[in-house]
Amino acid sequence: MNTLESAFDILHCPSCGEPLAPAEGGATCANRHRFDSARQGYLSLRAAHKGKGKPASGDTVEMLEARERFQAAGFHDEITAAVLEQVPAEAAGWLADIGGGTGHYAARILDDRPALRGLVLDASTSAVRIATRAHERLAAVSADVWTGIPLRDGSVDLALRVFAPGSASELRRILAPGGTAIVVVPEAEHLRELGHGLKLMRVPAGKAEEMAASIPDAASVVSVPVRRRVQLTVEQALDAVFMGPNAFHQDREKVAAVLQEWTAPISVTIAVTVVAITVA
Repeated sequence: MNTLESAFDILHCPSCGEPLAPAEGGATCANRHRFDSARQGYLSLRAAHKGKGKPASGDTVEMLEARERFQAAGFHDEITAAVLEQVPAEAAGWLADIGGGTGHYAARILDDRPALRGLVLDASTSAVRIATRAHERLAAVSADVWTGIPLRDGSVDLALRVFAPGSASELRRILAPGGTAIVVVPEAEHLRELGHGLKLMRVPAGKAEEMAASIPDAASVVSVPVRRRVQLTVEQALDAVFMGPNAFHQDREKVAAVLQEWTAPISVTIAVTVVAITVA
């Protein structure tokens, strides 16, 4: 049985919350809601929710390519290391990477914890196509996790959310007893230098503290700051801008024109907090 087939043990219908079961060409639930499997190997659980508009479409191919180049250059290696340090040594069962994109972080956790199986859930079909190939024990589901995580209550032993917004109550709902949620939260100074001369989105202060306090019945909460200065070329600085939500609001040629006037290398701050919350 492959990982996606095994994942039916924890998946539920995004339309009604009933357990999902395999069906020819996809999945179905007791209320006959039907979902398709893609030939690339992922399951699509995209569903319209009344009053919430169309499902989110997620990151574009260009955003994903920019992020992969930035990660491949090693600029997020300290973040990856800090995440791995918070994964329990005895971790087993299911890892759910919520808004996990291409599975970059999930794959590294699975390399380090052989008793885990993983599932990436992301709105971007382009991302989950890549995630299906990221690790042999990693499956992928296309789903709008903004409107709810299509996983059963208490089904996940490790939940991961890196640079992805979402509901803390949903994370708590899917965690099994003794499970851990690891959330990477950007700080106000994260990539702040790139905002000089550009109208980029700002990260509000206090998001890490808010996350740390978001699950009142937590058995333990650990917050680990990750801070470093990196030196970027103009192209790398462009990738830093366009690998995230700024890509939906900025014109790459206009941003490039501004950055070309700067003196390279461009010194930029990486500033995040890794918050690990374990429940009783």
